[in-house]
Amino acid sequence: MGVAAAHAAFEDGRRAYDRADYASAYREWRPLADGGDAAAQFLVGFMHERGQGVPPDPAEAVAWYRRAALQGDVHAQFRLGFLHAYGRGVDRDDVQAADWYGRAAAQGNRAAQTALDELRAEGRLDGPGGSREALLLRGAADRGGAAAQYQLALRYATGEGVPQDAEQAAHWYRQAAEQGLAPAQYQIGLRYANGDGVTKDYAEAVKWYRRAAEQGVAFAQFNLAVRYANGQGVERDPVQAYQWFSVAAQSLLGKEADTARQARDSIKAQLTPEQLARGEEMVRSWRAKPEAPGAPSATPRR
Repeated sequence: MGVAAAHAAFEDGRRAYDRADYASAYREWRPLADGGDAAAQFLVGFMHERGQGVPPDPAEAVAWYRRAALQGDVHAQFRLGFLHAYGRGVDRDDVQAADWYGRAAAQGNRAAQTALDELRAEGRLDGPGGSREALLLRGAADRGGAAAQYQLALRYATGEGVPQDAEQAAHWYRQAAEQGLAPAQYQIGLRYANGDGVTKDYAEAVKWYRRAAEQGVAFAQFNLAVRYANGQGVERDPVQAYQWFSVAAQSLLGKEADTARQARDSIKAQLTPEQLARGEEMVRSWRAKPEAPGAPSATPRR
């Protein structure tokens, strides 16, 4: 299926879902999910979980969520955390729940961070940030494991199992980011933007935001748009700002999506008709470009 046809099918599914025609929505989204679209995989999983257009099947939901989550879909990561935490469609596993909640939280999902904090407060994690785990992570990180480097950076950022150390957090985020791990690219971009553990450097922040944004990290897309809108670390470019605010708005939810849309509309008012046409074409043609060799491309959408 071509890009235009896939986009049209996704939007047809969204309209069907909005009018509660779940069977039609499922028919539109299932082929896209089979083809590797992470957003469609999440939605197919959600419909299996809720029994919308198909019989409720939590195990099938878990399978689809996992496919989307491994591509970085933050909503799928959160739902996987929830299902593991409560043993729905999968054996209850608080460590797995914490892992998926942690991945979603790393992308800025506040609900996931709250759920992770609740797991810890309830004593359901047997020393998740304990020194033994930190030592194991350090060994794996030293061997070059990007996921371990990222998790170790999280520990240093929060002081779980190791002394809190912003410089060490930035070091390990960068190690993972250089290997193409998109959440780590977003996190190191934040640290350069804020001067957290590194010298503040907007140009360096833009570099990392761009790499994460190109892979589909919505918060990186939003932050990259802000830099283009304000000319921080990059030459001011309202067309690029319009593109990235628009793309981010397709993936973000709730108030965050509203903020992105409002920013997009504010920039839109500054564009000439020619600039707007160019920006809209950039939005239509944008697709995520995973850096991992052979990884399927995901196009996050609402």
